Amino acid sequence: MSKLLRSFRKDVVESHSPLGFENTGGGSWPVWHRYLTIDGKRAYELGNVCSTCAFFFERMDGANTKVEVEELVTRLADGVGASDDDAIALLSGMVPSGAYIVNLVELKPSEVVIGTANDYFVNERQAIWGIDGFWGMPHNPKVPYYRAGDRAIDESARLFEFVIPMYPRTWLDAQRVQLYCSSLEKGLKPTAVSVSLLDVKEPAMFSEAAVGTQSSHWCLAHYLLDGHHKLEAAALVHSPITLLSFLAISQGVSSPEEAARISELLDFC
Repeated sequence: MSKLLRSFRKDVVESHSPLGFENTGGGSWPVWHRYLTIDGKRAYELGNVCSTCAFFFERMDGANTKVEVEELVTRLADGVGASDDDAIALLSGMVPSGAYIVNLVELKPSEVVIGTANDYFVNERQAIWGIDGFWGMPHNPKVPYYRAGDRAIDESARLFEFVIPMYPRTWLDAQRVQLYCSSLEKGLKPTAVSVSLLDVKEPAMFSEAAVGTQSSHWCLAHYLLDGHHKLEAAALVHSPITLLSFLAISQGVSSPEEAARISELLDFC
């Protein structure tokens, strides 16, 4: 799991970020589907508002670019520290208006191969919620993603951490990835930036397979805005990287108290 370096509450007002959150209805629900948008185009479906439905995310056509603050490119490459208030203030312009818990963390990402044993949707999600009833197969997020660990919260709940790129690894520049590999091997810790959501999900009914398991899943999803090459390099050389996470308090399937608790859980990893 991530190691917390700094955490504080921030209200972002009058943002000019290209990012946005969108909700649509489903069935008799006026709000059901949730989306992350870039320039008005849907980049990710973020799952639904049901607390007893399984967690998921799915890449859409609008997920094809990064979001960055140009004047901070070099600063992010060197790494943002816990005391870099000016840089953190500028980076808050990357997210939509709203209330956030800003967490600067250190994490070590691991690549996920979709459909294999390290895929959350094949392993942990399926163990509780089973196979998708419509497709008859595990959920496909339509993009390779990263995991940053998981840990028990208590005997009935477990925290899972994901880092989700805006575009697949095949779009990365190999030379830039290698430059970051070299930096990481020298001990540098460049910084990536994400907008993050916490979804707390648990099954409506417990199957025999789920008895005795940590069936409440706290899913902390970091949607990567800047730092794709850094994350890939960190995964390749198995080195830690820093991440500035803007956790949107009102956009997850969780209470403000649960969102605030994330800082405590990461601090004690």
